[in-house]
Amino acid sequence: MISTRAFITAVVVLLTMTWLVQRLAGPSDEDKENRVHWDEVQEISTCLVDGAELFEQRYVDYRARRALPEDEWIRKMGFVGFGMGSGIDAEEFIRPQGAQPSPCKHGFSIGEPGSLQALAANYIKAYDNLRPNARIAELWLANHRDQPQPDQLDKLDRDLTLHLQDARDQAIPLRQALEQPQLKVREQQLASIEKHLGQDQHWYTLRFMIQARQTINALDAMTEGAPLTPQQLLALQHSLTAHWTDTEAFVQALPRLRSANGNPPMWSKISLAAKEWLTAVERLQQHWGAGADAAELNQDLAAARAGYDELRMRYNAAVQSQY
Repeated sequence: MISTRAFITAVVVLLTMTWLVQRLAGPSDEDKENRVHWDEVQEISTCLVDGAELFEQRYVDYRARRALPEDEWIRKMGFVGFGMGSGIDAEEFIRPQGAQPSPCKHGFSIGEPGSLQALAANYIKAYDNLRPNARIAELWLANHRDQPQPDQLDKLDRDLTLHLQDARDQAIPLRQALEQPQLKVREQQLASIEKHLGQDQHWYTLRFMIQARQTINALDAMTEGAPLTPQQLLALQHSLTAHWTDTEAFVQALPRLRSANGNPPMWSKISLAAKEWLTAVERLQQHWGAGADAAELNQDLAAARAGYDELRMRYNAAVQSQY
């Protein structure tokens, strides 16, 4: 299963490393060609994070407010909305004044059935179909003077749930199809950084985060039935530990090293969280290899996932504050 945390990390990596290649070294013809692919993958990733994932977060808030009794209507106010935008792309001049663009851009070539572009178009259509009911719900929470009847609210809930489920169904194959293109893009960006800037701090940090992503994906896939052995996890763990050690040594050897805008290197803000996560992965591998029972392994797996989430949050915070 491709997790939410994986997509959020992927978008930040794509945005940051594309910025680095453009800002620090003018793109070559090869970079320009790659960027066409990078931009498309980035737009689809952004749609899933700022569209699908944001809607799910806001939907939880909506359901909580919807469950309140009528005599507590004042607590329903303050809902920030579902964040779906106007449904009109940012570049279209006919978008109403003050309206926000949709996080999911139109215009993807349809391509062959089952292609990334076709799956993106299918999801965006389902996302657009969800918007009218979501807009009605937003208006209901914003206007306490003109409240609809209970039967109208029940119908709104049914319609909203129906369209939301369709969007969820369309998102599943899109997430799966996007995984390999994302990995390819990050590998291209890592190579581009090395070509233009050498094995600098950004190269070391991105290399570690890419393998961390691959490792957590392997653990997620294992829970869905994909093959993974304790020996394979041990190999991943050893490689991650070597990358952590290399990156730490690089940064520590340059005490005056700075990142964007004179800030400390991103690695200095995530190295401890990365080390603690590696400890959790090592514990899982050791217990698994020793034949621990399912309850203990489930606890270890939960700890490894939580450690990765902490690493991802620290990394995203460092990126967003610097770029």
